[in-house]
Amino acid sequence: MIDVIRMRSVQIYEFLRANSWSSFFKEVIYRGRKAIVVKKALCETKDRTEILKQFNVEFIEIDRDSILSKKYRYRFKNRYLKALHYLGKGYGGHAIVKGDEIIGDIWYFAPGRFPGYHPDPKWLGIQLSKNDIYSFDIFLVPSERGSNFSALLQNNAMHALYKKGYENAFAFFWADNIPAVWNTRVVNKWKELKSLRMNRFLFLRKSDGYPGTS
Repeated sequence: MIDVIRMRSVQIYEFLRANSWSSFFKEVIYRGRKAIVVKKALCETKDRTEILKQFNVEFIEIDRDSILSKKYRYRFKNRYLKALHYLGKGYGGHAIVKGDEIIGDIWYFAPGRFPGYHPDPKWLGIQLSKNDIYSFDIFLVPSERGSNFSALLQNNAMHALYKKGYENAFAFFWADNIPAVWNTRVVNKWKELKSLRMNRFLFLRKSDGYPGTS
């Protein structure tokens, strides 16, 4: 099992190398930040692998063997540690790869398949059935942003889950995160269910109407 304190320490270090302290505090301390909860019927997704191939980008499902064997490498150590942590908790993931480098990944929790637990659905007031998944933590390396790869990754991951037999995906994005608004609402057309006002102080989070989780 990955040491969570070590993983978070690396995450903070790598974030601060690329961003300012003010950006860091914006992510870990806020009050009344607006979150948009969304849903996607997976039957509406399409396979866009051919578009990725035009840019020499491969779409893969992440598994523990490929990560531990270093068949694929992460540019950021934090993403590598997160991948091991998520796989250890029973979550599933997909990624896009250039050469042997994972340039983007996205993760999901499926209560009908995995015995693990994810705190976000309770935090967001989402009820998941055995045919639903919760999608979270999509990431694209900064140098690849602006290429539409994030939207393609999100779409292809949802289509792959549709082919596994899942019916609906739930997620959330921050209303002030313009790329997430564009990818999720505009390009991939997820349905907006509700908005919530979120409060956070370091690792303690609370949404209006739901108990805090850490």
